[in-house]
Formats: sequence, C-alpha cells, structure tokens
Amino acid sequence: MNPLFVSVLSFLAFMASSLGGLWLAHNLPDTQMTDRNRDLIKEARRMLVALASLTLGLIIASATTSFEQRSNEVEDSASKIIALDSTLAKYGAAANESRQMLRDLVKRGVERIDIAAAEGFNTEKTRKGIGVNKLQLKLLQLSPQNERETWLRSTALGLANDLGAYRWLKYSGSDGRIQWPFLAILIFWLCGVFVSYGVVAPSNATAIGTMTVVALCMAMAILLTLDLDTPNRGLIRMSAAPLNMALEQLGALEPAAAPGRP
Repeated sequence: MNPLFVSVLSFLAFMASSLGGLWLAHNLPDTQMTDRNRDLIKEARRMLVALASLTLGLIIASATTSFEQRSNEVEDSASKIIALDSTLAKYGAAANESRQMLRDLVKRGVERIDIAAAEGFNTEKTRKGIGVNKLQLKLLQLSPQNERETWLRSTALGLANDLGAYRWLKYSGSDGRIQWPFLAILIFWLCGVFVSYGVVAPSNATAIGTMTVVALCMAMAILLTLDLDTPNRGLIRMSAAPLNMALEQLGALEPAAAPGRP
C-alpha cells in the first residue's frame, strides 16, 4: 500500500462523508431531525469514535514496533559486522577472502536499503539474499592449524549465523504488516463518524472548516501509521547509516602470505 495514496484517499472519503451528512441534514424532513434522533446519532458517534480510536491506537503501536525492530536489526548487524571482521583479522591472511566477502555483503546491504526506499522491496533487485550463506560456506572452508584458529573460526561462524538471522539480509522483506481489510474497516468507521458530524453540524463556513481540519488530521495519522509500517520507503525510513559506519570501520586486509611461508 502506498501511504500517501491511502491517506489522500482517506481524506477525500472523510470530506465526502461530512458533506454527505450536511446534505442529509438539509434534505431530511424535520420529523426525522428531532432531538431524540440527534441524541441517538451522537451516541452512535461516540461508539464509533471509541472503536476507531482503539483500532488506530493498536495499528500505530504495531507499526511503531515493526519500525523499531527493523531499525534495531540494522544497528545490531553493524556491531556484529565489525566484530566479525575483527575476528577474521585475528585469524590472519587466510581469512582475507572471507573478509572481502563481508565487505561486499555490507555494500550490497546498503544498496538494497536504498533500492527499497526508491522502488520498494518487491522488486527483482531485492528478492534474493545478498550472500550470507556464501560467507558461511567460505568460513567453513577455513582450516584451523591450532586451538586459537579453531576458536576464532567458531566465533566467526557464530557471528555469521547471527547475521543470517536478520530479515534484511536473508530475503526481500515486506511492504508492511498492516492488512488492507483492517485499514478499510477503520476508514469505514471514521466515515460514519464524519457523516454524523455533518448531520448535526450547522451549515456554515466554520463548521465545514472544522470538519476539514479534523479530516486532515485523521488522514495524517493514517499516513504516519503506514509510513512507520513500511520503514524502507516513505517519509520515515530505515537508515543505512549504521552499515555505512561499520563499512568505514572495517580494518585493512592483511597481505597474503608468500608461497612456502606459513
């Protein structure tokens, strides 16, 4: 779902509902607009407002959790990338090829985040992983010569396995967790609220202006929620800064040992 498109569509739906309520109030006979009917409309509106508020609050909480989880994954990845490179550096020149694969993996990770921000995750460029499995296989090919190198290889494999558990490295990810039927029902409830506003509101510029501002605020809340639910694109994006920082801090590769030398 495109957050901006959905929010604009929501705003238009809210305004149409408000104007529809004003039209109903103007065209309904006076026998239908009694005080008891107005009280009933207000009670129904309170119920819809309570349902919509609870639902919107749950959606915002879910979207915020999703955004924080993915952002934390990138930050944790950066720390593990630095630790993995440091471990391989201690192993020596025999691990240089693995360290180069790690650098290439981080570079592709940054590119993936940039591509997802521009095109979304459901593109051919982001459908496959970026080489974590190949890095793990390369580490398994190391041949430790002593207990120190055995421990370093084991530690490196553990860090690589931790990296492989992160979604942004393993597969394409998703465009959000919020399902469109859930959002459609929420918008429908809010449209009912705006119809009730229009029915009981006076037909003047102040009332219409107030309903416009409220409709705009609700549309902005939906925009913010969907933006948080899709941290790879939109106004609020998952930052690749931790990965760039990790890439800058990776140590220099050691020169390969000469033939015949240990």
